[in-house]
Amino acid sequence: MLIKEHTLETELKEESIWRVWEDVKNWNLWDSGIEYSSIEGPFQVGTQGVLKPRGGPVIRTKLTVVEPMNMFVDEATLKGAKILVTHFLTRVGQKLTVTHRIEMKGPLSLFYSFVIGRDMRKNLPHEMMELVKRAEAFERAT
Repeated sequence: MLIKEHTLETELKEESIWRVWEDVKNWNLWDSGIEYSSIEGPFQVGTQGVLKPRGGPVIRTKLTVVEPMNMFVDEATLKGAKILVTHFLTRVGQKLTVTHRIEMKGPLSLFYSFVIGRDMRKNLPHEMMELVKRAEAFERAT
């Protein structure tokens, strides 16, 4: 079940966005729904981590797809459901589109989409604007 997909356009380099995505321990600086997050190894398929949503329990995560400078998917397992967040980049001329897609799957996905999906839908556009701002700051610094 699709919860939300949001896309922004920017003129940033792919490397700038990717650098923010790989910096898992600082996701909370641009994603207001995250209290803290960490990764237990390199940013590659199979690497696991933890994510603590604000007001929620600690969730185990796993990178299930990683295509550097193109896309990655992180998967969180909840009791009776999985949350898949796909992050991808598409270059069209000078414009780079940055997209995040949030999906829930499993027998309790409808329940979770109501309980936590509302905030995810509401917050995603703002969080992505903050992601781009952070990437802009990295690009200016290099």
